[in-house]
Amino acid sequence: MNRGFESTIDRLAREFWRAASTREQHHAQTQARSLAEIRALDQAQREWDEAPADDAAARERLHLAWRQAEAAAQGARAKLEVARLERLLADGLARDLRIPPADLRARSTPPVLDTRHLPKVLPKPEWETFAPEKPGRFALAMPGASGRYEQAVAKARSEFVHAEREYEASKIRRTQGSMILQIAQQKATEAARAESARHNAAVADFEGALLRGEASAVTRYARIVLSRSPYPEAFTQTLAAHYVENHKLLAIGYDVPTLDAAVPVALDYHYNTAEDTVQGVPAGDAMRAQVYAGVLRQIVLRSLYELFAADPLRHVDAVVFNAYASESDQRVCLASVHVSRADFAARVLAEGDPATHLAALGARLSAHPEALQAVSPVAGVDMTQVVTDADVAIDRRFNLMTLNDRDFTQVMFHLLRSHGFEGPPLLPGEQEGMLICRAWDPHPIFGGEVVVHVFREMNPSARLEIAAARAMLAEMQQIGAARGMLITTGAFDDGVEEFARDRRIELLCGHHLVFQLKENAGVDASVVVPETRDTAAALF
Repeated sequence: MNRGFESTIDRLAREFWRAASTREQHHAQTQARSLAEIRALDQAQREWDEAPADDAAARERLHLAWRQAEAAAQGARAKLEVARLERLLADGLARDLRIPPADLRARSTPPVLDTRHLPKVLPKPEWETFAPEKPGRFALAMPGASGRYEQAVAKARSEFVHAEREYEASKIRRTQGSMILQIAQQKATEAARAESARHNAAVADFEGALLRGEASAVTRYARIVLSRSPYPEAFTQTLAAHYVENHKLLAIGYDVPTLDAAVPVALDYHYNTAEDTVQGVPAGDAMRAQVYAGVLRQIVLRSLYELFAADPLRHVDAVVFNAYASESDQRVCLASVHVSRADFAARVLAEGDPATHLAALGARLSAHPEALQAVSPVAGVDMTQVVTDADVAIDRRFNLMTLNDRDFTQVMFHLLRSHGFEGPPLLPGEQEGMLICRAWDPHPIFGGEVVVHVFREMNPSARLEIAAARAMLAEMQQIGAARGMLITTGAFDDGVEEFARDRRIELLCGHHLVFQLKENAGVDASVVVPETRDTAAALF
């Protein structure tokens, strides 16, 4: 039964995974920095950088030492990576599996007003930096010197006036960009509060359903438990979960990386002086296959442990766990086990070999997982239910299509002002979703009256037809406007661009608006028409 919390909890599980993955990567980096080989590499590089430029022999010797240290450091990193893989089970057993309720709740944190990407204000021009040097009395006595100086002053004056105009325009762009940014932040704050409220309501619904043992809640809880488990970078933590309520059976399909993605290809490196490259010495296939098989066994046991140990309500009496690896578009089952809670509790995982434990549990393990040799799963798991980041992504960009009419009008007004236009505000036009104004461009050469028509098109498949361009041209001719600006949040129909090309009509469509908002306000925007519209908040 759809309780309304599924997408929220799925998204929360992916967030847990990203956080766990980030922590694990930071932990791995900290471990790597503590290696003697890494410290030796840093020391060797500093010594080479500080070597006297005129001492070729010393620099050559230190360069060789640095490259040899680099080879040793790469080998140490690879061995550390293998050591971490060999401790997957031990690290999992040492983790605290409790999930604090506060970790499930969202906090309504208003976004910080980030002004770093606003247009910069140009330095204020000073006449002294433009003024030509005044010739001396004797230089002025030369024929034509006075005229040449006056010409230089006139040229400098023109450049100074242009610089002043650019300076004032940059102030306007920043001011108008700031206004747009404030609107975007206000909308982001409102959206964050609403999203937090929805999230917390969904979590409360999820917790109630989990207490009742509903299948949808139990499977989502299993996703959370496994997603909080940190693994090395190669693990994408994609999984599918199903719960058979009347048997208290939890079925998990879990994706694992392939051999080449999980296990380093080389464990030792050397510096080739002839080619000036650090080259890896390929590790033995048997050794890598052994490490990979060990990784697979540890993942199965670690996941079973986490699923049983993190189930205080005892909704799960048995688990079917299938581990899959993918090559091309084909998923291959490499391990499968069906184990009851009682049988698993009888195993002391901190003692003994993972292979022995899995054999006692009746697990089916690939004889050659490195070659993706498949086994028949104990029970099938529908892996089409795998949840990825793309499935739960939320588009938090500033969407022009979800603004009410007042806010959309303000954004477009400030966008026009950021181009230096002056004049009256935008007003509703004759058609629904249309804004119009007659602005003034103060540019001394290309300026003049500008006819502006803005269309916010709420039909995703609609295109602004050539009739809109013809209507704009008629208005331009009627008032003698210098040019026109035809703007749509959607796209233009065939023929509009050709019609506008030689008629002084500038066209801006949806992706142009997105670029303009990024350029003039530092705002990541979108023009995505929402799937549903509240008719009470209809535009214009």
